[in-house]
Amino acid sequence: MARKTASVAIPLSPEGYTWPEVHDLALVAMQAEVAVLMRGHPGVGKSALASVLAKELGLDLIDIRLAQRDPADLVGVYFPTEDRARLVQVPPDWALEARDKPCLVFLDEINAAVTRLHQAAAYQIVLERRVGSVKFHPGTRVLAAGNLEEDNAIVSTLSSALCNRFAHFVLRVDAAAWQDWAVSEGVHPDILAFIGANREEALYKNTGDVAFPSPRSWAMASRVYARGDDYNRKRLVAACVGVEFAEKLTDYVRILHTVNAKKIVLNGERVDFLAAGKRDPSFVYAAVFAVATWIYTEPVVPDTALPNVVTFLRSPGLDPEYQFLFLRYLRARDPRVLVRMRALPSYRALATDLVSLRTEGTW
Repeated sequence: MARKTASVAIPLSPEGYTWPEVHDLALVAMQAEVAVLMRGHPGVGKSALASVLAKELGLDLIDIRLAQRDPADLVGVYFPTEDRARLVQVPPDWALEARDKPCLVFLDEINAAVTRLHQAAAYQIVLERRVGSVKFHPGTRVLAAGNLEEDNAIVSTLSSALCNRFAHFVLRVDAAAWQDWAVSEGVHPDILAFIGANREEALYKNTGDVAFPSPRSWAMASRVYARGDDYNRKRLVAACVGVEFAEKLTDYVRILHTVNAKKIVLNGERVDFLAAGKRDPSFVYAAVFAVATWIYTEPVVPDTALPNVVTFLRSPGLDPEYQFLFLRYLRARDPRVLVRMRALPSYRALATDLVSLRTEGTW
């Protein structure tokens, strides 16, 4: 999910920020040596964001899941000296690593029913940047993550003293940001089209069941969906995101497969997205992904068919949002077709129009 830093100011949002926005904000905060606490629903990408930030900061990631650690794992253990006159600390290995070289100490699940002993250790890590007598390297940074109070996940209230040592960012569910990541990660086009058509409503919904849709579980569903056959696909998807959304995905894929991408590309069959029955975003997303997927999976797309691709992108009712999505998807999967299309004056004109729209901020 790595991205370039945005060139415009991020507006304040009481509902939280998107994955790319939290990325930019957290990066600046940690560069300023301020510890960051990001909270969000389970599976929205907090751990993935920690990995990206560590890489961009050039730091080794030390992943500490507080709910799964004994307090002794955080502060070390104490042993008496030979004369039993005093106790000496044997610090944990991760603290020695954070002392010897710059690292990103990631305190995951910081509010997942952790005890006061856990919080006391976290307070020392965040505030004093040390564990016992072991002081962290000056280049070591601290990042923490936790779930939201409204989630069914078990959440403990953090002390005000600990909270006051963090810069706080809420990571909200955002379908557009997830799609950008999912395209680059090779998520199955059927699932990409389904999430594109149904947005946040389908991307995350904690139903209370053991399997429910989230950015993480949809990525899991994509992997089993790609391997499953027609008989067991629905069951495999249901095991990841629940029965309700497995049924909805199956119904949507039926719409997706009504689009004849081969005729559109090879024969120049026209699509009017302003016509009755084709205005619905579900059908538009289905057509965009069906055509793009056919192109990148076809061994050879003849040069004579390339103008038909531009004609499709110029279809009545196909807004720039969908044109950008189509081009991003192809560029991520197989950019060779786009390279060949640059020879077409019609494609260069389309690209110029899209660049102008993005520069002007009109969409």
